[in-house]
Amino acid sequence: MERIELTDEMLSVLRERVRDYLKPKRYLHTLAVEEEAARLGELFLPDRINALRAAALLHDITKRDDLEKQLQYCSEFGIIYDVLEKSSPKLFHAKTAAELARRDFAEFVDDEIISGIRWHTTGREQMTVFESIVYLADYIEKTRTFPDCVELRRYFWGGIAEPGADVAEHFKKTMVLSFDMTIRNLIEENAPIDRDTVAARNRFILELRKD
Repeated sequence: MERIELTDEMLSVLRERVRDYLKPKRYLHTLAVEEEAARLGELFLPDRINALRAAALLHDITKRDDLEKQLQYCSEFGIIYDVLEKSSPKLFHAKTAAELARRDFAEFVDDEIISGIRWHTTGREQMTVFESIVYLADYIEKTRTFPDCVELRRYFWGGIAEPGADVAEHFKKTMVLSFDMTIRNLIEENAPIDRDTVAARNRFILELRKD
């Protein structure tokens, strides 16, 4: 799919269209993720800020749908899932949102945007910078009040502000901390841990060791 260049006018249209797919509280969260993704994009991908905004706006468009609807999407789009995913229904929405965005918002997406939506929940081993920004923006956007979200937000932006900070290295450390938090919470809940999350954490750990 050819890379798309989104204008501010297109983003304005997209903001209104996604509103119908989201509950009011989720819509406010989505707008906050959009702003956080743009802020992160200024640091790491300044040429893709509008694309990051689009991925953020679309990342949760199936979040309100129940398991029955998620499985219906999987059947409709040919999405393959396993027993672990079926036991953790919240994992479905990243996959189904990516495919729904491809179908219903084709004029607003390209492969990179679709990939950002697809991996915003679990991460994956070969995470791109684009995917990582969407993932982290979802975690630390300003309306998040969960203790881990608040801690991670302070950790990232506090570290960036330190004189002489290695921004790229600090970004990787923040990603590792985010996965640590997620895995710890899943263990406390006696919930299964998605293999992609473990792979993503290991990848960033290895990259930091190389640095």
